[in-house]
Amino acid sequence: MKKSLLFLFLVTCFSITLFAKDTVYVQGYYESGNQYGTLNTAIQSAIDDGTVNDKVFKLTSYEVYVLSSSILMGLDNSGQGLNLEIVAEKPGLTQESAPPQIVWTEESAVDRQYPIQTYGDLVLKNIWVRFADFLGAQVSGSIAFEDSSASGNDKESGYFEGCIFDYNGIGSEGSGTISVKVDHFTGIFKDCYFRNQSDNHFQYYGRAVSFPYQSSGFHYDSLLFENCTFSNLGRIVMQEGNEYGDNVHINHCTLINCVEWVYQSAGWLRNCSITNSIFINPYMFGFRPVDICDSTGHIFQDYLDGLCDPPGGGFINGITAVDSFGFVVPFTDEDRELYIAHNVYMYQDWLEAWFTDCPWCKEQHTGRHDESLHIPSPMIGENAMNFIDSVDGQGNKYFTKLNVDQSTIFDTDPDFIVPPTNQDTLKIFIEGRWGTGTNIDWAYFPYSGFAQVWPLPENLAYNNADYQTAAMGGFPLGDLNWYPDQLPSWEAQRDQEWTDINYWLKGGPNSVIEVGGVQPTDYVLKQNYPNPFNPTTKIEYSIPKAGHVSLKVYNNLGQEVATVFEGDQRTGKYIATFDGTGLASGVYFYRLQTENILLTKKFILMK
Repeated sequence: MKKSLLFLFLVTCFSITLFAKDTVYVQGYYESGNQYGTLNTAIQSAIDDGTVNDKVFKLTSYEVYVLSSSILMGLDNSGQGLNLEIVAEKPGLTQESAPPQIVWTEESAVDRQYPIQTYGDLVLKNIWVRFADFLGAQVSGSIAFEDSSASGNDKESGYFEGCIFDYNGIGSEGSGTISVKVDHFTGIFKDCYFRNQSDNHFQYYGRAVSFPYQSSGFHYDSLLFENCTFSNLGRIVMQEGNEYGDNVHINHCTLINCVEWVYQSAGWLRNCSITNSIFINPYMFGFRPVDICDSTGHIFQDYLDGLCDPPGGGFINGITAVDSFGFVVPFTDEDRELYIAHNVYMYQDWLEAWFTDCPWCKEQHTGRHDESLHIPSPMIGENAMNFIDSVDGQGNKYFTKLNVDQSTIFDTDPDFIVPPTNQDTLKIFIEGRWGTGTNIDWAYFPYSGFAQVWPLPENLAYNNADYQTAAMGGFPLGDLNWYPDQLPSWEAQRDQEWTDINYWLKGGPNSVIEVGGVQPTDYVLKQNYPNPFNPTTKIEYSIPKAGHVSLKVYNNLGQEVATVFEGDQRTGKYIATFDGTGLASGVYFYRLQTENILLTKKFILMK
């Protein structure tokens, strides 16, 4: 995994455990004779004796750990954040193998805002964090990463594998299940399930990862969600105020029932991929004609006649030009990367019908207020697609690293075996957000979490045979934990899959990737490989001085036939991929030009 993440993010994201740690076995509530706070005590003892960074706290399967207070991972004597690692055995298929749960005491006098509040790095493996007390009542909060540096250069990491985050509503400070208050945060979520992140009042809460409400200055260096499931939540990722994220990637994930955007404030995205995933009932709130039409006209008729502004999308809520962000970022529009491909995006029939059949909806129609009705959103809004597909005066795609492969986007129902949807309560909740104001707990079978039922009652494998081979490499779309027999073969080709995703993030057929290593001292243009080639080849070159760079291809008459790269580059070594599809066989020349040099080499396209 580490190798492929390095390739994906081009930097070292996060080192998990580089040396052997002592294991501390912690008794749960039943093992300890009905004791609260056993996990608190074990961790605090290690903090007190200065060994917490060197220990792994191992919990017992099918146990419950009742927190008597927040687990606070503060600073050591040198001012560095303390690190914490909590693990359990990987669950099997029996009740006794269920993941251990972490829950709150029911004592309301305890500050129950943060189950874990850390100023350092955090590792959780095979842990079921249920945002409720021991008696089952929902207690919203956050696992919070706190800024430990006054210099504004704090770096913290969270690694979560095989975890369930269950029954959370509003995160602490209006954030998410994972609350990021850090200048540089790396989050890796592998084989995790965000289940019933369902706030019963606010449509926009119940987020997997979020900055706090109205915060500024924090940053995601990278977020990776891979083979994760999300059911009944507000959003997966949320950005606030003057904040944005780098390297936000969602791969092989399954989502069902999302009230608002999958990735909000993605309009400020720098680089993002959403691939091989399933999104069912995304942006259930929808849009209203009254919000996109001129309120002085015949609003609904104007909407039907196509006279209104186009609505935003349910995947990402538009794309904003960099010069309109309202805050300064270290990139340009040309630097931005987006790849969306091999996904399902659809509303199920029952929900599409509810947009017009709900009692409140019928009242609006009877009163001739159809402009107030909500309507399912497209995957990506027209304005965003126009931005993505912008062309120059010669008809060439302007933003070569923004790509949506519409040919691999599907819109039919996967037909889940047992979907985690309580339709009756969900309908009432959605109608309440649209107009009635009714609040209701719309979580799917919350008792199953309280009773620690294992395996979980839902099953998001599906009957749609076409989707079972529609992901890259011929694998099933969505979270492959619902197809465990496929996981080993998928894991074996994972690096190649990320190579392909990264290829499209860098521009597709004509892409350029920076290679790490020693900084060059000379301008170098190497011979392409392979040569002759058909239809693609790689060109390696080095730039010892930052500045404007162009790499172009010419035929033997000296006529320009392709631009591989044109723009500013920093000092470094690069590998460009050139695709000769569309060109005839023959001899061509590729030329590297900066303000200081002009280097040319010959290559042969042989079809």
